[in-house]
Amino acid sequence: MDASFLQRQSEQLYSTIEQAVSAVGGDLNRQHVHLVFAFSTGHFAKDPLMAEAARAVASDVAASHLVDGDQLSGYAWEMNVWTHKGDALNPLTVGPDRAAMRASFQDLWPRSPQAGSNGGHDTEAAIAELTGKVNTDRAAVLVLLTNSAASQAGTAAQRTIGENSPAYLAALNNWTRLRTSSTTGATVQLAIAPDRPERLFDAVVVVPKQFTGAALDGERSALVAAQVQAAAPTSSGLPWWVWLLGGLAVAAGAVLSIRARNNRPAAGAVAGAGQSAATASASRSPKGAQKLALHVGDRSFALDAAKPGDTVCVLCGPGYPVGTSPGQYVVLSQTDLPPIRLLTVTRERQGLKLSPETDVSLGGELPATLPLKDAEYRLKLSGRAVRQNLPPRPYQADVVLSLKPLGETEN
Repeated sequence: MDASFLQRQSEQLYSTIEQAVSAVGGDLNRQHVHLVFAFSTGHFAKDPLMAEAARAVASDVAASHLVDGDQLSGYAWEMNVWTHKGDALNPLTVGPDRAAMRASFQDLWPRSPQAGSNGGHDTEAAIAELTGKVNTDRAAVLVLLTNSAASQAGTAAQRTIGENSPAYLAALNNWTRLRTSSTTGATVQLAIAPDRPERLFDAVVVVPKQFTGAALDGERSALVAAQVQAAAPTSSGLPWWVWLLGGLAVAAGAVLSIRARNNRPAAGAVAGAGQSAATASASRSPKGAQKLALHVGDRSFALDAAKPGDTVCVLCGPGYPVGTSPGQYVVLSQTDLPPIRLLTVTRERQGLKLSPETDVSLGGELPATLPLKDAEYRLKLSGRAVRQNLPPRPYQADVVLSLKPLGETEN
């Protein structure tokens, strides 16, 4: 997927949200917001690329624009809103740690269709239910992301509630649905790739009749910039004269080293000194401090440049649309795996965090965080693959994760 292209789609969506809030008396640059993203999941199994694009856009909007004190929620819907794993996190209050916020998206967004899904979705029913969930929160903005804003029954036996439904009309007494597309009923249409302009997904934005978010401590743009700068690695900030003294100390050390070489002791003494120096060097550079690489299958990922919160790699089943440049994606070879994301490996301060996707179970005797040392870990990924008009099919994959010094290969 083209991350920079999807970032532009997210900016288009946020601009639409910003204008919608402004139209109902709000100002997102000066007020807190509760962003409620809801994903229609009926198409997730047959169109995982569109599903992933929708999640990426939602993540980019939140990561680029939310500040400390804002709220974020994630819901899933088909013919009705259904309970997915991330519901327990709703609403998530945003803190100053932007890396932690990005990591939370792994659990907040839905990753699979509803169990027994028939593939349909009812946009009006979702709006009626979601506005009921946020109830009197007039700082909430609903953003429904779907393959089509037009409601679609999954089977002949299903019925959508329609735009004349009392529940839907009651919701519109207090909320405004922005509709700009007469074809699908979308507020804005977003693309998934620059080379596939015909592949669009819809966003439906719903705002309260009067937006009343709490005041920010400053302008949103400045607060975001400050939090991003705080999260970035910084220099020690020491005064210039400290660096000057350090430089003089290094120079003095070099002079003393030259003098020591010119007054070299006897051979036996040199050998002893060399042995002592080697011992000291070993004590300062234990094996665990070596630069490591993570090996998964035939792929390897250097860890020395990864910062806490960075994604190291993503394990997925065969058929998952990784494109011609897989990047961080590792496609597992077991043919019975579904074409979905299975596990994300994230760099943390103390090691590597393993985050299975929704409805994927992680087995094996593993620590909560894999320590950064030369070691091999065996894990089991299992779940039930959703199939159109068929019962779910169990699957399991045995995966070996190897941490080895950079440059070494698997035996």
